[in-house]
Order: sequence, then C-alpha cells, then structure tokens
Amino acid sequence: MEDVFALTRGEGLGPIYVAKAFPKEAKERMDVLVAAIEQSMGKDIQSLEWMSLETKKTAEAKLAKVSNKIGYPAKWKDYSKVVIKADDFVGNARAASIFEQKRELAKLGQPVDKAEWGMTPPTVNAYYSSSENNINFPAGILQPPFFSAKVDEPVNYGGIGMVIGHELTHGFDDQGRKFDGDGNITNWWGPNDGPEFERRAACVADEYSNFVSVKDDKGEVHLNGKLTLGENTADNGGLKLAYMAMTRQLGPKAGEKIDGFTPE
Repeated sequence: MEDVFALTRGEGLGPIYVAKAFPKEAKERMDVLVAAIEQSMGKDIQSLEWMSLETKKTAEAKLAKVSNKIGYPAKWKDYSKVVIKADDFVGNARAASIFEQKRELAKLGQPVDKAEWGMTPPTVNAYYSSSENNINFPAGILQPPFFSAKVDEPVNYGGIGMVIGHELTHGFDDQGRKFDGDGNITNWWGPNDGPEFERRAACVADEYSNFVSVKDDKGEVHLNGKLTLGENTADNGGLKLAYMAMTRQLGPKAGEKIDGFTPE
C-alpha cells in the first residue's frame, strides 16, 4: 500500500525544497534539453526505413502530444486542512491518510488531472505515464551527478539527457506503443509495422537473455530478456537520443575537448 504519509510530507515540503535546490535557470536549462531530445526522437522516427509513412505520421503526432513535467507541479496541493502536531506521530499519519483518501475519492467521476504528479518534488527518479502520455522529472533527480546548470552541456546529456531519452522511449517501447497520443489503448500501427516492430524487439530480448546475472558452482542464471524488454529498449533509446541531440547542438564544436576529454 502506498505510504500516503510520506507522499504528503514530500508534497507539503516540495515548495521549500524547490526554492532551495531548483532555481529558475535550472528549469530553463532543462526545458532546452528536453526539447532537443524530443527533436531527436522526431528525426529518429523519420529515419526509420521499415516503418510506413502513415504509421510515422501517427507516431509523430503522439510525440507532439507528449507533455513535459519538469521539477515540480504547476499547482501545489493545499494541505492546510491537515492538522499536524509535534508530539503525535500516529495521529499525524492518520490525519494525512484520511486527507489523501478523501482527495482520491473526490476524483471519482471527474476528468483526469494530467497536471498531477505521481512523485514528490524531492524524489530522485523519473517516469513516463502511458495513460497520460507525459514525461516527468522531479527536482530531486535534477541535481548532480544527473544534472547541473553549471556544467558543460555534454555532461548533462550523458546524465539527465539519457534519462530524458529513456522516459521518452517508453512511449514507443513494447508496452508504450500500445497507447496513442491521448493515452488510450489502441492499435495505431500499420498491418506490417506491428509485426516488424515485434521482430526487431525480439532481437533485443534475445540479446539480453544471453546476459548472465548470477554465476556460481551451481551454474548460471540468465536474464529474461522478454521481462526486461521495456527497460532495455529505453536504455538504448535514451542513450541514442541524447547522443543525437548533443552532437546536433554542438555542431562544429563537437570536436573540441572539455577538461581534456572529447564531448563523446
């Protein structure tokens, strides 16, 4: 069961955390990174020789509908009605749980609030929501070593850039591809495109199934490439998209060294 007390703490303290750890310039820098990587995804879709023109158009339309939630919610939740006492931990937990349950019940029959977050601002994580078609990056992960507004851009592309590309790729992986740009489960793939995707995805699953996770005197335990297919696809896609965006942004400067290292 979800720890609603922890969720309430994270959301309630979110504005204080963001004010200290995620300044305006960091948000602006992230906006540029996300836009660059989404542009790379669009170019990658256009370059696919095996995908039909009609399916490409639908994929590009889905990409265009991806919404980006960066750092913190546009509207903070109001916890002013939750009574917290310094000497009553159990009572505080109960009050937070009751508040959260009432808030969830009030959603029944109402339109989905796509602006709502599934993670608190201090969380060091990120996610893609297939039913809402959005990518989410809490302020907690937008810190070193993943991201900094004070470092050279290749460092950010190698860190948070790969994460951005990873989450974006989830929208088109073995599960994400089953949803359209509005978050509905539907088959928007052409009659030949779906089977071709599955054939190529099977190559990734087979490759990872060859990896050994545990080896001892009793033998070897291999990964199950089918079970890890989504994450493996997103890892590879994220790295590719981040690299594409970095080299395009650097242009002629791509060969210049940074602290003795090439951007790559």
